[in-house]
Amino acid sequence: MALENDLGRDDIRHLVRRIAIPSMLAQFVSVLYSIVDRMYIGNIPEIGDMALAGVGVCGPVVTMVGSVASLICLGGSPLIGMSLGQGNEERARRILSNCLLMLLTADIFLARRAALRVTGPLEKLAENMDRIKGKNWADPVLQTTRKDEIGRVVNALAQVQRNVVEINGDEEFFYQSVSHGLKTPIMVIQNCCAAYQDGIYGDEAIDIIMKESQALEAGIKAILYVSSFDHVMDRQSEFQPVSLGALAEECRKRFLGNGKGIRIQVSVPAACVVPGSASALQTVLDNLVENALRYAATYVRLEAREEEGRCLLTVENDGSPIDPAEMNALFEKFHRGRDGNFGLGLYIARKIVHFHGGDIQAANWEGGVRFQVLLKK
Repeated sequence: MALENDLGRDDIRHLVRRIAIPSMLAQFVSVLYSIVDRMYIGNIPEIGDMALAGVGVCGPVVTMVGSVASLICLGGSPLIGMSLGQGNEERARRILSNCLLMLLTADIFLARRAALRVTGPLEKLAENMDRIKGKNWADPVLQTTRKDEIGRVVNALAQVQRNVVEINGDEEFFYQSVSHGLKTPIMVIQNCCAAYQDGIYGDEAIDIIMKESQALEAGIKAILYVSSFDHVMDRQSEFQPVSLGALAEECRKRFLGNGKGIRIQVSVPAACVVPGSASALQTVLDNLVENALRYAATYVRLEAREEEGRCLLTVENDGSPIDPAEMNALFEKFHRGRDGNFGLGLYIARKIVHFHGGDIQAANWEGGVRFQVLLKK
């Protein structure tokens, strides 16, 4: 068996068998080793993801440095070999020195570029985290033009900042609205008590105090409902068939003695049954009817009908029409109408309806105002 391969004279099939196939097997083993290595790294407890990301970042850098080294060495080694063959050792030394100098220069340049490429976004990430830790929202967080994983993480903090700023704004507005909503009934109760002590008010002071305390209680309940809404609504798996007719009748009984003489009419067929949370949907009806009672002149009507496999529930009243400029803000948190309390009733109703996969809208009609809720059957 020949120990040498003569590329000019040997049969091509023997050359493929002796040279190409072993090379392919060596490449396959190398790739297989790389796959197994990454599987091992990725399964390291607690830091596997970070370690795998580090390998993914460093791998291309090592390949890039190795490619430059191969470029210089593959060009320099033949020149050194020819110089040594000619007996010119001095020239061979100069070529070797030049190759070493080129390798050092290229490696330092590439290493620096790679370090800046890798550490630059990480430094921005560290600065952004310091800003978030210090609650510094005045200055926008730093961003990068990179599109890889590191770039996405850095740029994601910009969205985090915008979300936190929005949450802080909502929280501040929440405190302002709640403070104003709670302050008014308390101030009325205090003034009424003072007037009663001074003899200005008689027994009618009790009615005023009762009315304001009920408004205060309703506002506190609404605030508590909003604060626990995500927890309450995280129960879609517990949905049961709910009769809208039964909910409407219960709502009618609750508001029958509304003190304003407003008639509450109910016309909901028994076939209007939807999947959902009975208590949550009861809250929707209660809020819509309570809102309608504030503005109705003589009646509030609840009616429903089936429409293309869904139930359309309508709550209408014969009060004054809604200003078109105010229509888009009706369901916003803390938006209050002229006789509203805390501005949470319609907001809660919309959140519940959307959670049930439905839709809610308000519109003026010839005889007053109409709220319509569309729910899946």
